Amino acid sequence: MWSPCSAQSICFPLRRWPSQVSSVRPKLWVRYSEVKFLRRFAASFHREVEQAGLRTTDGTFGIIATGALDQQLFNAIIGSIPEGTWEFVCHPGYNDPDLRQVTTRLRSSRDAERNVLCSPESIQRITDRGIELINYADL
Repeated sequence: MWSPCSAQSICFPLRRWPSQVSSVRPKLWVRYSEVKFLRRFAASFHREVEQAGLRTTDGTFGIIATGALDQQLFNAIIGSIPEGTWEFVCHPGYNDPDLRQVTTRLRSSRDAERNVLCSPESIQRITDRGIELINYADL
């Protein structure tokens, strides 16, 4: 596992999306702005989590790409993760009869996200970056 990040990068580390990604996806700019606004609360949230004795990651990646994750976005995200313990937010799944009964805008993207996450290219990028996949029990 990587060592923890500095306090400046706690929660929602924001880096500019590569122009070839963001120029064709205006909705990502809206989500980026929302996440940038929420970043104001990151330091106080982290202090409260610490004071409560809870364990959590250093922050999250993938929120901006919710519902739009594809291989290009995944590669951009994986390429920008700093040292630390980070949560990758995504919603992979199968668009099956059970899911079709749930009201969510993310229904159609679940198959796409699962395919991206399980692709040989994604697995290779994770391996090349030396990223160790863990779950919350490992914190």
